[in-house]
Amino acid sequence: MTALPGDETMMSEHSPQQVLHDPAPGIPAEDVAAVHAYAGAFCGRPDAAARLAAEVLAGQQGSAMRTALLADVRRTAFGWLGDGRSGLLRPGFRDWARWAGETFGTADTLRRLEHNALLLRTFTELADQPRIALWLCLAEGEPAFAARVLNTSEEFAASMAESARSRLADTFLRLRTEHTADARCVHYGGMLGAIARGTHRETPPDLEQHLETCEFCTHDMALLRTLTSGEAQELRALLVDRLLVWGGPSYRAAKPLTPTRTDERRPTTPEKVPPTVPGASMERGPRARPGRWARVAVRVRGGRGSGPDPATKAAGGTVGSVSVSVESPPSAAAPQAWPGAAGTTGPGQSVPDAPALPLSTVPAPRRPVLAIAVAVVVTAVATTVALNLWSGTQTGTAVDSYGPPYRARSPIPSAPVSASASPDAGTVLATVALQSTGSPGRCVTAGAGDSPDNIPASAACDEGAAQRWRVVDIGGGAVGLQHVASTLCLDIAGYRALGDPMQMRRCAYQQGDRAPYPEDQAFVLRTHQDKSFTLVCQDNPAIAVGISNGEIRMLSTATAGRAIRFALDDALDRALGN
Repeated sequence: MTALPGDETMMSEHSPQQVLHDPAPGIPAEDVAAVHAYAGAFCGRPDAAARLAAEVLAGQQGSAMRTALLADVRRTAFGWLGDGRSGLLRPGFRDWARWAGETFGTADTLRRLEHNALLLRTFTELADQPRIALWLCLAEGEPAFAARVLNTSEEFAASMAESARSRLADTFLRLRTEHTADARCVHYGGMLGAIARGTHRETPPDLEQHLETCEFCTHDMALLRTLTSGEAQELRALLVDRLLVWGGPSYRAAKPLTPTRTDERRPTTPEKVPPTVPGASMERGPRARPGRWARVAVRVRGGRGSGPDPATKAAGGTVGSVSVSVESPPSAAAPQAWPGAAGTTGPGQSVPDAPALPLSTVPAPRRPVLAIAVAVVVTAVATTVALNLWSGTQTGTAVDSYGPPYRARSPIPSAPVSASASPDAGTVLATVALQSTGSPGRCVTAGAGDSPDNIPASAACDEGAAQRWRVVDIGGGAVGLQHVASTLCLDIAGYRALGDPMQMRRCAYQQGDRAPYPEDQAFVLRTHQDKSFTLVCQDNPAIAVGISNGEIRMLSTATAGRAIRFALDDALDRALGN
């Protein structure tokens, strides 16, 4: 018998199994099982998960699509945050919801967040039957159930799912164009789709140069490759983690994928590079030169402003089109992460189980369309220049825009941004250890190499070169942090938003006007009476460098407290004239 919401006496550690055998009227047992599996992503205790699932099922009026039922689980859990049942929810979900409120506002937070998830919006534009086929066959691996729901054969359901998959990629490209503020990213959208599908072999030089500095297009290139040619597990991770918004890895762990006939019809070839696994190289294959599109490893794994957080490995999700994954199920395949976070980040969450979007495949044979594509690129250069000049007059991000905030570039850089604006720019004020006052004995450290995986992290202080940082005057009242061992600079790996993770990049102050996004390395150093200092983002004073659960992230200057404070040594104190 199904327990009703609030009936505490009927809940026990065995309740989920009992409810599974007593489906709600009009709801198939497979959907009931899915609701219970997803409820477990939000509640750590079986009795709490059963209570959440029971509330969702009791509120259904007749049949509903699987994805609608799962969305009701998410929304019901979000509703619990506002009453006495919030303690039944996983801490990771509560942290993620707090981040969502800070990012999207406290009014109608979840709806705004879902509206911002471009892949979810793309999915909802499909007709009902293709949506059902795509989700049940490719995300859930249930072709037999899909055939029953659609009243057709398994073969036709699988064929419909493949057609919907192709349509999903086409619709994603269209919506991406409609909701992208940066004209350059719009210009390259069609070519990203062509390369992802393998309809031409080489990446034009101008697109390659754009991908070197645009994490937005690089991320979407990887996403499109998975949509168009990813293997079953890769595609499932993408669909489940992004379309569920949060809790995808937990859901996948509770419902392992079984082979489908679709998989049988999609032969693997020697040219296909296997999905990335933890610790594997993120290089693009033998044709790629070292460092090509170097930030893909960080951007795709971590999503927009995403990164791992061991304290919240209880569930996962996505924001925007970025995966917000947070759990480590037993059958792990590869890493993915959320903003902390997606998927864009409050307290970060890492997902050792979600396969990274595929970045390396051997290019398909040359197609005749290449000549046409190259001609189009050459012809479009003048258009691109004109669009860039026009867009240079804008400020801020377009309403309802998708992608990174617009970063206006004036033909003549303004004084605060230029590395030569101050006669003291480039002066090393002091060499310090970034020793956290909130985590005693922990210092910010990084490796000595220039690998894109050289991510700054928290480690026990040891006074070695890996933990020494030069505080450099970069002009305009800001400082940069140059790592002694690698000579790279501390850089915000996101859009200078709350929860963004950090990375290491070539120092912008050394590149002058050629530096991409120097704002990501510009910090205002604020000292405090307790002999500590804070590194505040010059472009967004609401965030500062800090340590949260072992991760180096941009945290709130208003609420992070000692997590964003570092010990002020005498040398730096004197250099600042205190």
